[in-house]
Amino acid sequence: MKRTINGCEVQWSGGRVFAERQNPPNYGYLFDVSADRKRVVGCAHMSAGEGSDNTNAGRFEGDARQAVEEFLRQEREGT
Repeated sequence: MKRTINGCEVQWSGGRVFAERQNPPNYGYLFDVSADRKRVVGCAHMSAGEGSDNTNAGRFEGDARQAVEEFLRQEREGT
C-alpha cells in the first residue's frame, strides 16, 4: 500500500521501503528494515529526481526516515 506521510510518498519495494519526497527537490530513498518489519535499519540508496542532483539529498534523509518509521507503525497497526 502506498501512503503519503511527512511530505513523502512511501511504499514497500520488495523487502525494503521506498520513500520519495513530493516537493522539490525530489529525492528518493530506499530503506532497509528489520526482519520483523518494525524498525529502519539504514538507508540503502538515495537518488535524485529529474532535474535534481544529490547535493542536498542527505539533508532530507531524516524526513524520509521519519516517514518510513510512521509507515511501518501504520502497517503494524493495520491503519
